[in-house]
Amino acid sequence: MKTIDLETHFYTMAAFEYMEQRKHFPNMTRGKKPGTYYLHFTDLITLFHDQGFVDILCDVGDKRIALMDKAGLDIQVLSFSSPGIDEFEPDFDTAASMAIEINDYLFETINKHPKRFMGFATISPYDVPKALKELERSIKKLGFVGWLAHSNFGHNNYLDDTRYWPLLEAAEAMNIPIYLHPTTPLSKEFGKYGFSLGGPALGFQFDTALCLLRMIYAGVFDKFPKLKIILGHLGETLPFLIPDRLDWAYSNPNISVLPGFIETRPAIKKTPSEVMFDNVYVTTSGRFSKTTLDYTIRIMGEDRVMLATDHPYENLQRSMDFIRSCELPQHTMEKICSINAQNLGFKKG
Repeated sequence: MKTIDLETHFYTMAAFEYMEQRKHFPNMTRGKKPGTYYLHFTDLITLFHDQGFVDILCDVGDKRIALMDKAGLDIQVLSFSSPGIDEFEPDFDTAASMAIEINDYLFETINKHPKRFMGFATISPYDVPKALKELERSIKKLGFVGWLAHSNFGHNNYLDDTRYWPLLEAAEAMNIPIYLHPTTPLSKEFGKYGFSLGGPALGFQFDTALCLLRMIYAGVFDKFPKLKIILGHLGETLPFLIPDRLDWAYSNPNISVLPGFIETRPAIKKTPSEVMFDNVYVTTSGRFSKTTLDYTIRIMGEDRVMLATDHPYENLQRSMDFIRSCELPQHTMEKICSINAQNLGFKKG
């Protein structure tokens, strides 16, 4: 059975060096001990790295493939990690040039190992005409299979903003998915307890869910009905809100019918749940509960759940062992591990 990993990350030493030079957040400082690093997403949220992890994150060669072989993983779809190029405001020119460099590097990496790697485009969205050009180059010339965008591009800067809609239009026209990947929310409330609160436990998931809901309420999916979105981590909490909470503003029998309330809610054609079922796919990255997986499959349907490991932030072997231990029906396993991804366009030439 073929296995395709939809969420697996890399970074480059050049990007780490740039992060050390940045004056604005996000940036990086070195620790007192050799080989220790602190990634500062905000003045309150910091993530520690050691040299061993940095080396794993930057490796896209034989060592990574050896880990894949040991875990029984056939293909990784590589994506540039967070902090991403789309988080590098106000260095707009630098972000745009780095996006091109990273995409070229990823293209070279895939060409060295064409049977093992595919790629998501890295895009600096701030200058939309330049971003459009790079997105189209990445897909049409470099052969990437989608675009990975982070959940925010700066404070109160999300994909619902109409200035980014030409990028969404292009993604729909090229029939590629956008993987909405978490980064830390920038509001102070999520920073009080550092990365423990602002990271995977809550902040990552809530910021990504916020991004998608803002897109829905803005009418993105009315304008671009064939746009495809991928959410990691079993849907970043959203499947667990379907349908009663997610569609509350449109289905609550007491308030949703009141003319005064209707005047104040977003006038969208598709409810959030309808968008989830029509436009959204979810992956298994970073989740290790069979109960939670079973629930997500039941809510989203087995055609909309796909394999992902979140390597190297999560253990690759553990991720692969988990999905195999869930005792899912063979046809369901095949769909999750490869068929759904292939149907979405993740195919080797």
